[in-house]
Amino acid sequence: MRITPKTPAHEIYQRAYHLYQFRIITILFLIILYALTIKIGHFDINPWPLYLVIFVEVFINRPYRILFRNSNVGFNALVASVAIDFLTETTALHLLGNVDLFIYSSCFFISIVYCALNLPTVLTFQFATLASFLYAGFIVAGHFGILPRTISFGPNLSMVQEIAIIVRHIAFFYLIAFFIRTLSAALTKKEEQLESFVWELRETSDKIKYTYHLQTEYFARMSHEIRAPLNSILGFSELLIENKNEPATPKQKDFLSRIHRSAQHLRDLINDVLDLSKMESKKMKLNPQEIDLVRVINTVLEVFYEEAIQKRILLSFYEKPASLKVMADELKVRQVLYNLLSNALKFTQQGFVRIHLEKEKESAKIIVEDSGPGIALENLKVIFSPYEQAGRATAKTIKGTGLGLAISKQFVEMHGGNLWAESKLGKGSFFIVRLPYKLPEPKPEASDTPVPADENPAF
Repeated sequence: MRITPKTPAHEIYQRAYHLYQFRIITILFLIILYALTIKIGHFDINPWPLYLVIFVEVFINRPYRILFRNSNVGFNALVASVAIDFLTETTALHLLGNVDLFIYSSCFFISIVYCALNLPTVLTFQFATLASFLYAGFIVAGHFGILPRTISFGPNLSMVQEIAIIVRHIAFFYLIAFFIRTLSAALTKKEEQLESFVWELRETSDKIKYTYHLQTEYFARMSHEIRAPLNSILGFSELLIENKNEPATPKQKDFLSRIHRSAQHLRDLINDVLDLSKMESKKMKLNPQEIDLVRVINTVLEVFYEEAIQKRILLSFYEKPASLKVMADELKVRQVLYNLLSNALKFTQQGFVRIHLEKEKESAKIIVEDSGPGIALENLKVIFSPYEQAGRATAKTIKGTGLGLAISKQFVEMHGGNLWAESKLGKGSFFIVRLPYKLPEPKPEASDTPVPADENPAF
C-alpha cells in the first residue's frame, strides 16, 4: 500500500522505521564487504567517507518520532529520508573517487524502487530528475575545477561528445524510472484488487455471521414459546401412563408412550438450541468448583447402565486413578460426558462402550471409546459443527439433534480444553476430552455480534 499525506502518522512512522532498519543492515554488510576487498586487494583508500555515511544514516537520517506528529509532516519526513539516503551515498562515492555509472545507477535503482513501491508515482520522475542533476553537476563541477573530478569518460573526448554521453546516461535514468514506475503500477493494481477482494470477503463473512446469529436467536425465541405447551404435553402424558385409577389399555399406553418419547426428543432439541444460542450471545457462564472426575464419571455412567444392559453392550470405566480433581463447572462436564456416552450407545449395536481417564502433566484426559461402525475421515471434520451428525453407517435410522457434539466442544473450550475425535470406518471411535486442572485467565469480552456495514437493524 502506497504512503500518501493522508496515511495515518503511526503507519508512516512504521514504514520509515523499517526503511531505517534495512539501511543499517545494508551498511553493516557493505562495510564488511568493503573492508575485506581493501584488505585482499591492498588498496589505499580514505575511510572518512564511510564514517560520514555511517554518521548520517545512523544519527541524522533516523526516523525521530517528533517528525511524525501528523500525516503531512510524516510523509515529508519519509520522502526526505529517501532523498538524504541517496545524497549521502552519492557524496560518499564522490569523495571516494572513481564513480562509474554502474555504482551510481545501483544506488539510484535501489532508491527509485522504494519510491515506486511505497510513495506516489510522481516522485519516481522527480527522483530521476534529482539523480540526473547530481550526476551532471558533478561532471560539470569537475570539468571546471570546482570539485575534484571523480567521473570521467576517457581521454581525448570533446565537450560535445561528453555532453552526448551525459544526455545518454540521463536518458538511461529516466528509462529506469519509467520501467520501474510501470512495473510498480501493475503490482500496486494487483495489490489493490487483492485488498478489495479481502474486504469483500470480510463483509460477506460478517453478513453470514450476522445471519447465523439471527437464525440462532429466532430458534431460541421460538423454543421459549414452545416450552410451555410442551411441558403440558409431557406432564399430562406421564399422568395418563401412570394413572392407576383408570388404567389405559395396552394400545393407549403404546400411543401415550410414543407421545411422551416424541415430546422428550423435542425438549432435548429445544434445550440444545437454547444452550447454543446462549454460547453464541456470550451469555453462557461457568460456575467453577473443584470436582473429582472419577466420581462425576461414575454418576454419569449410572444413567446409562440400564440402556446398555437392554442393548447387551458392555459399559465400563477402567484405567482410572483413585481420584483426579480439576477446577471445572460440574454441570457442564456432566453434560459433555452425557452427550458423548449417549452418542456412543446410540450408534453402537454390539460390543462395548468404555471410558478411560488419564492423568497428564497439566490436564486430565478422558477417552470415550466404542466398538460402533466408526466415522469416515471426511466426516470427522464436520461432526462438531451445529446441526451436523456423525455420518455413520446407522445414522439414517437414528434420530438426533445434531447439536450435542457442537455444544460439548464449546463447553470444553470454555474450560480452556479441547475435544476431538479419532475413528476409522468399521473400527469404532474415540472421543477425547482434555481438561486443564485450572481454568484459564478470563479474556476481555469481545465486541457484540457483528452487524454488516450497510445495515443497521433494530431489535
